[in-house]
Amino acid sequence: MILNIITPCSRPNNLHTIADSINIPKENYRWIVVYDGVELPSKDLIPNNCEIYTYYDSESKVGHYQRNYAMNLIDDGHIYFNDDDTTIHPELWKNINVLKNDFITFNQNHKSGLIRLWGQNVRVGSIDSHNFIFSKEISRGLKFSNLYEADGYFAMDCFSQAKSPKHIDKVLSVYNSLR
Repeated sequence: MILNIITPCSRPNNLHTIADSINIPKENYRWIVVYDGVELPSKDLIPNNCEIYTYYDSESKVGHYQRNYAMNLIDDGHIYFNDDDTTIHPELWKNINVLKNDFITFNQNHKSGLIRLWGQNVRVGSIDSHNFIFSKEISRGLKFSNLYEADGYFAMDCFSQAKSPKHIDKVLSVYNSLR
């Protein structure tokens, strides 16, 4: 599996911590960071294992337009949204690396350890941009709207195109783990 990790970014001070959490072999991932600004942040804030771009739109909410920008840079593989306030779960890669499914969901905890989302319920309010993975193939032509809850709508659109969805009944995401 090739995993394209997309991080919309307004907190570049978290990027090195996120970089350290990526326990995926380099040949199996591409990390795209899209900074919400007109100029790149200071070079010392940018890890060497990411591609960084800038995309600013005054109308963009919670990184949705930055996600759209990054998706346009990807031709194939799977896509995972990892926000700039969240590390990659240490168990994620070993649970997905051999899967061929085109839409994968999993459970998400709060930092406290309490369950936040179960993942198998793909609808607005029940899924987060950080607890599903999808193939580029099923997302062609799809974009995030500018609604706060656009991740739920986007997930539903991807899920409706999926031919081989899979739910992993494990916590593989921790919401806002760096806040």
